[in-house]
Amino acid sequence: MFTGVRGGVLRLSNFARRFWRPAWDGDPDNPDPRARVPGFTFHEGRHTQRTWLADDHIPEVARAARLGHKLTGVADVYEHVTPEMRRALLTALQARWEASVQELTPQERRRLIDVVPAELAKEIAESDGLAGE
Repeated sequence: MFTGVRGGVLRLSNFARRFWRPAWDGDPDNPDPRARVPGFTFHEGRHTQRTWLADDHIPEVARAARLGHKLTGVADVYEHVTPEMRRALLTALQARWEASVQELTPQERRRLIDVVPAELAKEIAESDGLAGE
Protein backbone atom coordinates (compact mmCIF):
# COMPACT_ATOMS: atom_id res chain seq x y z
CA MET A 1 0.00 0.00 0.00
CA PHE A 2 2.75 2.47 0.89
CA THR A 3 5.72 2.84 -1.42
CA GLY A 4 8.84 4.95 -1.41
CA VAL A 5 9.47 7.95 -3.64
CA ARG A 6 10.77 5.69 -6.43
CA GLY A 7 7.94 3.18 -6.00
CA GLY A 8 9.89 0.61 -3.97
CA VAL A 9 8.69 -1.25 -0.90
CA LEU A 10 9.29 0.50 2.41
CA ARG A 11 10.99 -1.27 5.27
CA LEU A 12 9.28 -0.80 8.64
CA SER A 13 12.16 1.32 10.00
CA ASN A 14 12.15 3.58 6.93
CA PHE A 15 8.37 3.90 6.90
CA ALA A 16 8.17 5.09 10.49
CA ARG A 17 11.14 7.44 10.36
CA ARG A 18 10.78 8.90 6.87
CA PHE A 19 7.04 8.91 6.30
CA TRP A 20 4.81 8.13 9.28
CA ARG A 21 6.27 10.45 11.92
CA PRO A 22 6.70 13.44 9.57
CA ALA A 23 3.17 12.95 8.25
CA TRP A 24 1.59 12.96 11.69
CA ASP A 25 3.98 15.20 13.59
CA GLY A 26 3.91 17.82 10.86
CA ASP A 27 6.07 20.89 10.63
CA PRO A 28 7.15 21.91 14.16
CA ASP A 29 7.60 25.51 12.97
CA ASN A 30 4.00 25.77 11.74
CA PRO A 31 1.94 27.80 14.27
CA ASP A 32 -1.31 26.07 13.17
CA PRO A 33 -2.04 23.35 15.79
CA ARG A 34 -3.78 21.25 13.09
CA ALA A 35 -0.37 20.77 11.46
CA ARG A 36 0.73 18.40 14.21
CA VAL A 37 -0.77 15.33 15.84
CA PRO A 38 2.00 14.30 18.27
CA GLY A 39 1.87 10.69 19.38
CA PHE A 40 -0.75 9.67 16.79
CA THR A 41 -0.20 6.02 15.91
CA PHE A 42 -0.82 3.96 12.80
CA HIS A 43 -3.41 1.95 14.74
CA GLU A 44 -5.31 5.13 15.62
CA GLY A 45 -5.37 5.96 11.90
CA ARG A 46 -7.17 2.67 11.29
CA HIS A 47 -9.73 3.62 13.98
CA THR A 48 -10.22 6.96 12.27
CA GLN A 49 -10.84 5.33 8.90
CA ARG A 50 -13.37 2.92 10.35
CA THR A 51 -15.15 5.80 12.11
CA TRP A 52 -15.30 7.80 8.86
CA LEU A 53 -16.78 4.82 7.04
CA ALA A 54 -19.42 4.37 9.74
CA ASP A 55 -20.20 8.09 9.51
CA ASP A 56 -20.59 7.65 5.73
CA HIS A 57 -23.10 4.79 6.31
CA ILE A 58 -20.86 2.07 4.87
CA PRO A 59 -22.16 -1.35 6.04
CA GLU A 60 -20.32 -3.00 8.92
CA VAL A 61 -19.31 -5.99 6.81
CA ALA A 62 -17.58 -3.69 4.29
CA ARG A 63 -15.83 -1.69 7.03
CA ALA A 64 -14.56 -4.89 8.62
CA ALA A 65 -13.34 -6.29 5.30
CA ARG A 66 -11.53 -3.03 4.48
CA LEU A 67 -9.46 -3.31 7.65
CA GLY A 68 -9.01 -7.07 7.54
CA HIS A 69 -11.33 -7.76 10.47
CA LYS A 70 -13.70 -10.69 10.93
CA LEU A 71 -17.26 -10.15 12.12
CA THR A 72 -18.49 -12.18 15.07
CA GLY A 73 -21.30 -14.70 14.94
CA VAL A 74 -23.38 -15.48 11.90
CA ALA A 75 -22.77 -12.08 10.27
CA ASP A 76 -19.40 -13.35 9.05
CA VAL A 77 -21.06 -16.45 7.60
CA TYR A 78 -24.16 -14.97 5.99
CA GLU A 79 -23.21 -11.42 5.08
CA HIS A 80 -20.80 -10.64 2.25
CA VAL A 81 -19.29 -7.51 0.70
CA THR A 82 -20.98 -6.69 -2.58
CA PRO A 83 -19.49 -4.76 -5.50
CA GLU A 84 -21.85 -1.88 -4.68
CA MET A 85 -20.56 -1.80 -1.07
CA ARG A 86 -16.98 -1.64 -2.36
CA ARG A 87 -17.88 1.20 -4.73
CA ALA A 88 -19.64 3.11 -1.95
CA LEU A 89 -16.65 2.63 0.36
CA LEU A 90 -14.15 3.84 -2.24
CA THR A 91 -16.39 6.76 -3.21
CA ALA A 92 -16.67 7.83 0.44
CA LEU A 93 -12.90 7.64 0.99
CA GLN A 94 -12.21 9.48 -2.28
CA ALA A 95 -14.58 12.28 -1.25
CA ARG A 96 -12.83 12.62 2.11
CA TRP A 97 -9.41 12.71 0.38
CA GLU A 98 -10.52 15.39 -2.08
CA ALA A 99 -12.08 17.50 0.67
CA SER A 100 -8.92 17.22 2.78
CA VAL A 101 -6.71 18.35 -0.12
CA GLN A 102 -8.97 21.36 -0.67
CA GLU A 103 -8.56 22.32 3.01
CA LEU A 104 -4.79 22.63 2.57
CA THR A 105 -3.14 25.96 1.96
CA PRO A 106 -1.40 26.40 -1.41
CA GLN A 107 1.96 25.93 0.34
CA GLU A 108 0.75 22.69 1.97
CA ARG A 109 -0.53 21.41 -1.39
CA ARG A 110 2.86 22.11 -2.97
CA ARG A 111 4.54 20.11 -0.18
CA LEU A 112 2.03 17.29 -0.70
CA ILE A 113 2.79 17.26 -4.43
CA ASP A 114 6.47 16.73 -3.56
CA VAL A 115 5.81 13.49 -1.67
CA VAL A 116 2.94 11.69 -3.41
CA PRO A 117 3.34 9.42 -6.46
CA ALA A 118 3.85 11.32 -9.74
CA GLU A 119 0.40 10.58 -11.21
CA LEU A 120 -1.36 11.80 -8.06
CA ALA A 121 0.92 14.85 -7.88
CA LYS A 122 -0.04 15.72 -11.45
CA GLU A 123 -3.74 15.37 -10.65
CA ILE A 124 -3.46 17.62 -7.56
CA ALA A 125 -1.42 20.21 -9.45
CA GLU A 126 -3.89 20.32 -12.33
CA SER A 127 -6.88 20.68 -10.01
CA ASP A 128 -5.15 23.59 -8.28
CA GLY A 129 -3.84 25.26 -11.39
CA LEU A 130 -0.27 24.55 -10.20
CA ALA A 131 0.71 22.42 -13.20
CA GLY A 132 4.02 23.52 -14.67
CA GLU A 133 5.21 25.23 -11.47
